[in-house]
Amino acid sequence: MRTLVRLTVFLILFIAISVLAGYVTFALLTTSKSVEVPDLKLKNLVEANEALSGMRLYLRVEGEDYDPIVPAGHIVKQNIPSGNKIKEGRTVSVLMSKGPRYQFMGDLRGIALQQAEETVAQSKVKISKVIEVHSDTVGQGMVISQRPGPDERSGNDITLIVSKGPVATTYYCPDFTGKDKAQAEQLAASVGLKIDITGTAGHITSQSPTPGTTVTQGGLIHVIMSATKEKEEQ
Repeated sequence: MRTLVRLTVFLILFIAISVLAGYVTFALLTTSKSVEVPDLKLKNLVEANEALSGMRLYLRVEGEDYDPIVPAGHIVKQNIPSGNKIKEGRTVSVLMSKGPRYQFMGDLRGIALQQAEETVAQSKVKISKVIEVHSDTVGQGMVISQRPGPDERSGNDITLIVSKGPVATTYYCPDFTGKDKAQAEQLAASVGLKIDITGTAGHITSQSPTPGTTVTQGGLIHVIMSATKEKEEQ
């Protein structure tokens, strides 16, 4: 009989305590005021904890990741955006920065731009800028230099200086008509042009482009040579 009474008393006490605990929890949840989540980005852990403590919020670090802008040891993002209203006592989770990912890119100089792009992509680095400049010594489309250099630590991006080839020199096409083969070849060489001669003897009777036409250094001039000198000598 006594045992039954004791069990009954314990059961009543357990139910009472459970009800009371539930009531207290409900009261706390319903009476807690809402606060505005502060902006934690770029703050270190001490600063972030101080900002949250003043609003009766808690801080939790979920992990770390590389970031090219946010310094190491500072917050990259938070799970509850700043400005949101939440109840006091909530936890705000954050992701910390490990700083930029540094590595040695290797020497990209002297290779074609496409090959350089493939090499950079394999290193999970992006080419942020390609600057094209004229060069008399490096072929068109080839990498002249890079920033950071091959022996310097690089972050998440790299700048390439790429050759556009030599500057094209333009001038007026000289008159080849009336000249023999030797004279025509000598004149073409003197102005940096190439010459294609049709015929084997006599003098040049026509050409393309015509005299006075704008031509580019290294361009090809087609001439026709005839045994009859059609250009009258003055």
